[in-house]
Amino acid sequence: MKKELERTQNISISAIIFILLIIIGVLSFKKPVNVFNKDKNLPITPIEKQDFIINKSALDSLKSDLALVDLRASHEFDRGSLANAINIYTPNLLDKNAKEQLEDFTKRNKIIVLFGSDPNQANGAWLFLTQLGYKNVKILCASLAYDSQNKLIVSDFQLEKPDRDYASFMAKVKPANGTQINIETKKKTIQFTKTKKKKTGGGC
Repeated sequence: MKKELERTQNISISAIIFILLIIIGVLSFKKPVNVFNKDKNLPITPIEKQDFIINKSALDSLKSDLALVDLRASHEFDRGSLANAINIYTPNLLDKNAKEQLEDFTKRNKIIVLFGSDPNQANGAWLFLTQLGYKNVKILCASLAYDSQNKLIVSDFQLEKPDRDYASFMAKVKPANGTQINIETKKKTIQFTKTKKKKTGGGC
């Protein structure tokens, strides 16, 4: 009888500890600050429309509507950058100050233009911010370099053309009314051929 009471007490204590751990876990749980958007069309739609790139020639005409973000390291930014650009190094995009700056641009309806030494440096940051829910983000199609006198040179960047026109192919495959197309695949039948067993010869 005494052993049964001790066993019951041990079970009760274990249950209480388990419940306390659950309560502590729930109270200490914090919602993730950065949550990726599950809408796959967020990055795909701008790519299909080809409107996520802004040319160097458009900088002057859209000057008042743009927020230029230099994604290069601080030592490169200090050598020289575009006028009125701010420096947010790509690995620091999730820092508190960087997020506050980007959210301020969004509230002011600014077009956030990302750029680096070339557009390839901004691709990852653009996709990252788009998945976080930033909608008005573009990539500057230009390259930045320095001459022998350390003077900044901004040149147009020639984008490579793909071997196939994937955008037109996707437009043809995508149904106009949004209905899903089910493609039937033919089942392959595999035929097996039976092999006759050879009769074993008898002994002498």
